[in-house]
Order: sequence, then C-alpha cells, then structure tokens
Amino acid sequence: MENSSSLAPQQFPFGSVIVSENSLKQMIVVLQGSAGVYKNYKMTNEVFVKSVGQGSFACEQSLFLNKEHDEALVALTDVLALSVTRNNIKEFFTKYPDAAFSIVEQIYKRLAETAAALDKYERQQPKEGAGQGGAGFKKSTLFPEGHTDKYTLPLTHNQTDIICLNKTACPLCGRKFETHYILSSKLRRIGNDADMRVRYKDVEPLYYNIITCPNCLYSAETTNFSEAPKRQSDAVNAKIGPYRLDTVIQTGNDRDTHTVFIGYYLALLCAPIVAESHELTTAGLWLKISRLYEDCKDSKMHLYAIKQALASYNYVYSNLRISDNQTQQVRCLLGELYFKLGDYDAARQFLFMIKSDKDAPASLKRQAENRLESIREIKKTESET
Repeated sequence: MENSSSLAPQQFPFGSVIVSENSLKQMIVVLQGSAGVYKNYKMTNEVFVKSVGQGSFACEQSLFLNKEHDEALVALTDVLALSVTRNNIKEFFTKYPDAAFSIVEQIYKRLAETAAALDKYERQQPKEGAGQGGAGFKKSTLFPEGHTDKYTLPLTHNQTDIICLNKTACPLCGRKFETHYILSSKLRRIGNDADMRVRYKDVEPLYYNIITCPNCLYSAETTNFSEAPKRQSDAVNAKIGPYRLDTVIQTGNDRDTHTVFIGYYLALLCAPIVAESHELTTAGLWLKISRLYEDCKDSKMHLYAIKQALASYNYVYSNLRISDNQTQQVRCLLGELYFKLGDYDAARQFLFMIKSDKDAPASLKRQAENRLESIREIKKTESET
C-alpha cells in the first residue's frame, strides 16, 4: 500500500501483500475480508502472529509511534482496506468516527490485558530462594514464555500390552538407553478429531512419539530417529548446546510430562539439521505440541502453538512442492487451524478448495463439509444475536 494523503478503500486479492516489512508508516483498517500478520514472511523462520478481521486494524504502532512497520500484512481472503497515514488521519477521524472510536477502544483494551497479564506473571514468579516445580523439576530455557511446570499428561506406561520398553542407540553419540515403543498392531482406533487427530482406546501415542537421547539430547520422532546421519552430530550439539545445562529428561518408566514437552521442543531444534523436508516436519511438530497443551488444558499455550503450526503449514503450502495428497491434507489442516483461531473466512477458503476438488479423498471431503456446516451455524447464530 502506498503512503498517501488520499483516504480511499483499496482492494487486495487473496495472497497479496498489503503491507511489507520495513514499510512506510501507516495503519491498515480492514473493511472487508481477513488478513494475517507475519514476521519474516516467506522466510524459513516465518511466524504467524495473528489474523485481522473485518472492522479491526493492524500496523497501528507504525502510525502512532512514527516508525517503519516490522511485520508483513497479507490478505488471507479478498480484502478491502483503508491506509491511514499521518497525512490523512484527520480525514479518517472525520469520515469514519465510529471506526476511529473502535480503534481507540481496542487499543486501550489491549493495554489493559497486557498490564493484567504482566501482573499475573509477576505474582506467579517464585520468591527468591524458593524452588521451582515439583520434585526433580528443573526449568528449561528451551520452553517459550508462558509454558509452566504445572502440566500433567495421562501417561500410560502400565499399558504393557500396547507400550513396551526397548534399548535404543543414539545414531549421533552412540549412547544406549531405554525408550518406549508403541505396538501399532495393538492399537484400537476409536475415532478422528476434525483436525485429523486419531483417537485410540487406553493410550495416546502422541506422548510417546518422540525419542530423546539423555546424553546428547538429540530428539526426533520415533519413525525417523535412527536415520540421522552421524556427520550432523556437531551441528546438533551446537544447536542444543545453549540448553544443555538446564535441560533434564527422564528415561524408561521414569518418563514424565516434562520430558514429553522437552522432547518435542528439542525435536524442533533438530529437525532443520537432520530431517528432509524439515518445514513439513516442523509444522507437524507444532501441531502435536498444540495438542499437548490442549490435553493439559492450557488454552493460551494451545493457541500459541496453533499459530506456530499455522505459520509453518502456510509456508509449506506456499513455498514447497508436495504431493497432491499432502496438498489436500495441508489444506484441511489450514482450514481447521484458521477455524480454531476464529478466522472463519480464511478457513472457508481452504475448506472449499477440498470440497470442490473432485480428486480429494472422500474422508477429507466429509471433514471439510462438516466444518463448513459448523461455520454456517456459527455465522447464523452471530447474525441472530
């Protein structure tokens, strides 16, 4: 968008960049459609920050603090938007007083929420000299802000007819240790969630899906743990090194919730070094981490992980050459992730692609149609209230 004194709505088609990083000082008001805010857009470390829907705004700090915008704004659907600059802001307040009031109101709400969150965080911090977490817990700097030591997952080591202990050798350092394996032939499938999460009776394979070496901390999913080339050991050690002193895991039947989370976050660090198509691996890891937080009933961290999964799958969808089957699965996941974030316009865009594609698997078509029906019901309820 050009920095201009003219205050006229502009059209942006799906996928176009409305505002690029390091752009001119302006605020964007979305009149129709939905846009996404990204850091490092179209780069391997791309991060989806949030979506901006109809009647909301983005890049306000760029305008009010008179600085270049450090995030990209991208059209997730066809978008109609206004560019508010220092040259036309008086015209904006005069021409759109209701929208201007709404923006000021939303800014103050955000400030109040930030202050409340900071206050809660400070009150939850341990007093000087007090220990953190339960017995044996050691807080790791590997975890993102917001992750706590209060989680408990329903681990089922006692299901020995489904889960067994085996000796495993780390392909990088050679250390042998005990780890759990799921006997897939013994699993009893009981259903699927809308985001393609498979549910099983008595056990959740997700909790045993990562193997972590207790010596070098190399981590990966069980299906490809042993495939890491030994020549990458130095690169893995360099990546994990900063976290080694404060990262503690439990092996064998001492495996705990803390170890499960540690394994996934270490796998995120290792994937770009050892995995082929690591962007797809990273996206899948973030999706599984979001499920861990969901199972721990931490809604904020659940949404945080969903946003990271969404950014990763968007990168895969836009930049990688993947098979037709993978494309359909990624579309379905993008539709579900946008749905979970409440961005129904973007969700519908991907779900309609599946529904209208004659080559899409029947199972994915059913999932897309069911979710589209959910969106129609939500929209109907919103219009009646």
